[in-house]
Amino acid sequence: MPTNIQGFEVLTRPKDTSIESFPIFITVPQGTSRIVTFPTEFNAIAISLQIENQDGGNSCTYRINSSTNPLVNIPASNFRNFADMNIVSVEVVAGATGPTIIQGQMAALPKPTLPEFNAL
Repeated sequence: MPTNIQGFEVLTRPKDTSIESFPIFITVPQGTSRIVTFPTEFNAIAISLQIENQDGGNSCTYRINSSTNPLVNIPASNFRNFADMNIVSVEVVAGATGPTIIQGQMAALPKPTLPEFNAL
């Protein structure tokens, strides 16, 4: 049964070993923010994600699958992992003196099957 996450229909089951997946790596430069929406940027859903704060003196913040929840803090030189999830988007605000790295395992979105094309 599909799940709707932020307006995207998600059919992925994160623990399904038969799905095709691929890695992504995104650097958010120091003192900047970035919102990554995986279906629009990679035509995929993140099934695992790591957010690594490479700023040695400042925290960074993140938000998963939401535009309304408060940002969550990652202390200096720390990271957060998310596994076996369907993640549609992540927002990251990097610290003032170091970048934040987003690493993820993406599961490609299935191609839609439209009933009208089965008749061709």
